[in-house]
Amino acid sequence: MPAFEVSYTDLSEMLLRLAGEAGQQSLARSADEPGARASVDQHASELRDALSRGRRTVTTAALLSYARGFIEVAIARGWWPPQLRDRDPWDDEPALDWESLRLAAVCRMFIEAQGLGIAA
Repeated sequence: MPAFEVSYTDLSEMLLRLAGEAGQQSLARSADEPGARASVDQHASELRDALSRGRRTVTTAALLSYARGFIEVAIARGWWPPQLRDRDPWDDEPALDWESLRLAAVCRMFIEAQGLGIAA
C-alpha cells in the first residue's frame, strides 16, 4: 500500500483517538463548571440507558463503538472539537458544546467501566 493511502482501520483508529482526546479535555474542563458537570451526568445517564440493553453495566466495547460512530457522524456534519479549532490566543476558552459534553460522558463511562474512579 502506498504511503499516502490510509486504510479504513487506520482512519477508524484516528477517529477514536480524536474522540478520546476531545472527550478527555472536555471531561477535565467540566470538572470546574457545575453546569457542565451536570450536563455530563445527564449525557452519561442517557448513554447508559441506550447502551446497557437491559444489563446493569455498559461494556467498554460498546462505549468504543459508540464513540467511533458518534465522532464520525459529528465530523461529517461539520463539527470539530472546540479545543482544536483555530482561534485567537487572546480569546476566552470556547464553551463546551453538546458534542463535547457527550464525548466527556463517554470518556467518564469508559474510565468507570475499567474500574478506575474519577476524583470529584
